[in-house]
Amino acid sequence: MQHTESLSSPASSTQTRASHKTTSLVMLILLWVLIPALVLAFLVVRFEWTYRDKIYPGVQVMGVDLSGMTRDEARQALEQAARAYALPQVALRYGDQIWPLSQDDLGVVVLVDESLNQAFALGRNGDMTENLSAQWQAFWRGAVLEPTVEVNPGRVEQTVRELTASLNHAVTESRVSLSELQVVITSSQPGQVVDVPATVEAVIRRVENGMGGIVDVQVQKIPAAGTIPIASKKTIEETLSQPILLTDPRGEFQFSLDPATLATLVTWVNDDEQVGQVKPEVDTDALVSIVEDWAKQVYRPPLDARFDFDPKRGQLIELSPSANGYELDVEATVAAIENAILTGEKQVELPVRLVKPDVASEDAPSFGIKELVARGTTKFAGSSKARVKNIEVAASKFVGVVIPPGGVFSFNKYVGDVTAANGFEDSLIIAGDRTAVGVGGGVCQVSTTVFRASFFGGFPTVERWAHGYVVSWYGKPGIDATVYTPKVDFKFKNTTDAYLLIKPIVDTKKGILIFEFYGTKPGWKVEVGEPQYSNRQPPPPPLYIEDPTMPPGKVVQFDWAVEGLDAKVPRKVWDKDGNLLIDEVLVSKYKPWQAKFRFGPGYTPPAGAQVKWANP
Repeated sequence: MQHTESLSSPASSTQTRASHKTTSLVMLILLWVLIPALVLAFLVVRFEWTYRDKIYPGVQVMGVDLSGMTRDEARQALEQAARAYALPQVALRYGDQIWPLSQDDLGVVVLVDESLNQAFALGRNGDMTENLSAQWQAFWRGAVLEPTVEVNPGRVEQTVRELTASLNHAVTESRVSLSELQVVITSSQPGQVVDVPATVEAVIRRVENGMGGIVDVQVQKIPAAGTIPIASKKTIEETLSQPILLTDPRGEFQFSLDPATLATLVTWVNDDEQVGQVKPEVDTDALVSIVEDWAKQVYRPPLDARFDFDPKRGQLIELSPSANGYELDVEATVAAIENAILTGEKQVELPVRLVKPDVASEDAPSFGIKELVARGTTKFAGSSKARVKNIEVAASKFVGVVIPPGGVFSFNKYVGDVTAANGFEDSLIIAGDRTAVGVGGGVCQVSTTVFRASFFGGFPTVERWAHGYVVSWYGKPGIDATVYTPKVDFKFKNTTDAYLLIKPIVDTKKGILIFEFYGTKPGWKVEVGEPQYSNRQPPPPPLYIEDPTMPPGKVVQFDWAVEGLDAKVPRKVWDKDGNLLIDEVLVSKYKPWQAKFRFGPGYTPPAGAQVKWANP
């Protein structure tokens, strides 16, 4: 049996050795790469673990290094820094004007929690690569974060408006003026207004981005409506060259609008129909004001004729003729002036209207005054001389008064001002809650008499006031009428088809005052019932007033006691066909009135009286 021994070849041995060498090299390379990677991974894991609840190194906010701080530690540090935080300087600018803005001007508040969240989020908001990159950049180069701030828009707007108010200005339109009678044309100038919202937005954007610097004020230009062409100067000069004269046909009134006044009334606008020309535009309100002042000067009230009537002969006698009145038609005058300005006319006729009186002399034949229609009577015997004089003066104011059909008689219209200058004297009058000496005592005797004539004559009462207390001169309470010019009046309406003549009769010897109405009897049936009284109230105790100027022991009564009461007087009026025209109850309420005395030193007032001492 043959034994065979196997031997390796030299080439095979060489290959084996080469393979071992390659494997060793790969292992060495792997170890060289893996060990640092493992170390680096270990370091990264350890770093992340260390800063898992802390801010990464290198992060700064408001100059505070927050590296390695927990949230609580960082919040405390940021709150302290926020109190001393200085906003990057921001300023408004317009042209060469600059307005620095403080934090208070802007209402800036540092939001600590938002700033803290921003710092803590650095290196945590992306994927792993982005986070590691951000962490490395913060660690190696540092990360300076701007704090999160909040701006108060309202405060910013207020600041911008206040600081830039002077930049707003209105449009200056072209205008025409006179300088030493020469026409001067002033060119128009555009206006401008600050665009507050846009400026505020720019300020807030810069502040919230943590940037200082200049914010230019935004403005909006306002163009002028137009300019007055220099070529139109001749047109303007012609309009303003002469005054506009205004005269009435009778030649009594004349007014003028001089060039200087015209220049204030007219503005000039481009004429759309003629290129390069202007036309006048009148300030109507200003013109109306001028014409209304002229109207006051032109106005002449018409004068009614006055008549007397002789009942024996049935004859109407003219006492004073009527006179026409005049008034200026304001609307027509304004229209005429505006037309003159537009057409270049220099003379205008004043539209003065004739105002015919209600009682014209030429109408007397148609008045229908032919008989007695109504009559009222009161007594004033025992009155003082001053009171009688006032009754005479007041009654004289109504001599010849004529009321047209449908007209309203006003006592105050004819009696006028009750003053010494108008012929009245001092006498006792009712003044509020007392009787006192005053001008015109006795005038109410006249108003009451006129009222009685109208009341018993069946005329409708338009306005009537009772006296404050019962006055003995007027007989039965409830049929009186007080007046107090100019507010308290007595009025009635003439509802007949004829004119009504008022005729006063003063009999000073008998102390009787009569008012007669003449016209045409309307055929009325008038029924006036007896006064009905209720709510009677006794007068207060008498009042005694000490007067040191009076003789010792002397006493004088100047007011008399009367009871208070309510009075009702029914009245019905039927026309000639039996139709009821008036069905009313005249109501009067009178206060209780106390007697009043003045006494000199040494007099003892009676028991139970009210006493007012001079020196209590």
